[in-house]
Amino acid sequence: MKKLFITVALILSSVVSVGSSTNKNNVWTFQSYNTMMADREKQHECLAKNIYFEARNEPFVGQFAVALVTLNRVHDSAFPNTICEVVYEGIHTASGFPKKHRCQFSWYCDGNSDEVRNQRAWKEVQKTANLAMIKYSKIKTEGLDYTEGARFYHTFEVSPRWSKVYPVVGRIGDHIFYR
Repeated sequence: MKKLFITVALILSSVVSVGSSTNKNNVWTFQSYNTMMADREKQHECLAKNIYFEARNEPFVGQFAVALVTLNRVHDSAFPNTICEVVYEGIHTASGFPKKHRCQFSWYCDGNSDEVRNQRAWKEVQKTANLAMIKYSKIKTEGLDYTEGARFYHTFEVSPRWSKVYPVVGRIGDHIFYR
């Protein structure tokens, strides 16, 4: 365990600027590592929930496409900067509750429970979310985003007003994707 800790510390010291003791904002500490990991876990859960409620019955390619859209939004200046902010974006009441049918992702404000009930599907979407978060930069860098940078989608069963505004990328499973 001691060797592992030393190895991680050496790797982090070569990647992260340690700074001086007078500038505490640049010092890499165990507490800052814990904070970073807690935030990553929170972002991962938000992405997994979005995949779960939007595409849990889709094959992997459809689930991953939903993850890519979410991450494409995070990296687009027209949208919020974190996964959770993107997933929970919408019009909220003064008390903080989302207004029904006024959110970016329908599951969040459809009035139904947001409790995960299918544990098998939940475990699968957690893996998909983790893979998307780890590989997103590489996918974008190498031009492998098969949604072609899509930032919007809807099921083929509906035809929202906005669908005529954005260029269609194509259909993956039950969803039609737009750039």
